[in-house]
Formats: sequence, structure tokens, C-alpha cells
Amino acid sequence: MLAIDYAKYDAFIFDMDGTLVDSMPAHLAAWEDALNKQGLPIHIHFVAERGGMPTLKIAEQYQQHYQVNIDGPKLLNDKRAGFDALWHKVERIPASCEVLAEFASSKKLGLGTGAERVNMDRITNNLKLTDYFQAMVCAEDVAAHKPEPDTFLQVAQLLKVEPKRCLVFEDTPFGIQAAHNAGMDCVVVKNFQLAEFLPLA
Repeated sequence: MLAIDYAKYDAFIFDMDGTLVDSMPAHLAAWEDALNKQGLPIHIHFVAERGGMPTLKIAEQYQQHYQVNIDGPKLLNDKRAGFDALWHKVERIPASCEVLAEFASSKKLGLGTGAERVNMDRITNNLKLTDYFQAMVCAEDVAAHKPEPDTFLQVAQLLKVEPKRCLVFEDTPFGIQAAHNAGMDCVVVKNFQLAEFLPLA
């Protein structure tokens, strides 16, 4: 485990996709299928880098960046259908879930995800993670998504903990930026491990 002074924090806030659960392969496969159905060029790294951002927001940026025309509602429906067929294959990321179990009785725990509520609920329920959390915030709960700080700030508010006393666990650049924008230190999850501690500058 990283050398972190966990005593500094009253709450831990976890991202879900790619941090607590290995869902990114399913999401990216669903994205690739949805893009294929519109005959669009596939740049899956562009999507992966925007983990935590809602589908339509990614589609908007994809359209602008690659100068293509995307039927947003169709892409959203196709992407949802693709993930619906794959979500049951999602598994826990042990390193992050071990932190949950270790600190369940001594820290307040929250979930701050860009996932839609249906995905947050079915994944956390299926993997028996729901009961760890005193607060859960998803895409429908905020107007401004990662890298904006709103998701993590709302979790902190629900937990009744000052942002500076919260430690975020994240896996994407936008998620890390959201944590820092919220005034929170961040642990980076990479390759299924707690890879790096990124305190506020």
C-alpha cells in the first residue's frame, strides 16, 4: 500500500468505473459497437481518457475533435444496449475494495461516479458494494460532471465532511482533475493497483 497518512482524512470518496470495478472493457466495447453502427471512425483511446464523463458529453467532444456527425440519441441508446449485454461480467478491483473493507468502520465512505444511476445501482448491488457507502452520487445527481468538482463536492456535503478532509480514489485524468478542483487529495488507481498519491499542489 502507498505511504499515505490516512489519519488526515475523515472520508474516502471512490469513483466506480475503473477504480472500484473493472468495467471499462465493457464500456469501451459498447462504445466501439455504437460508433460502428453509425459508420464512424473508431478512436477508443479518446473515449477511455474521458472516463467519468457522461456519454452524450463525450459524443459532443468526439464530434468536435474528429469533425464527424454523430446522432447523439442513437449513439446513447446503442451504447446503453451494448453495456446492458455486458455489465454482468464486471468484477471488483481487489486493491480498491480492500481499502473499503479495511476502513469501513473508521471512515465515512462515499461513491462519486459519472455512471448513470441504473448502472451504479446494479453494479454495486451485484458486487455487494452498496452497503459500504453512506453517500452515492451519480450522473443524474449533478449538472456539471467531471472534471468539474460537483460530483465529489456533493458526496462530501452528504457525508458532512469538509473537502480538505476527503481523500478521492480515481483512475482517469478527468477524475483526478475533478478531485483537485474539489480541493481534495487523490489516490490514482492504475493497472488494478493503488499506483500514486497526488496531493493538492
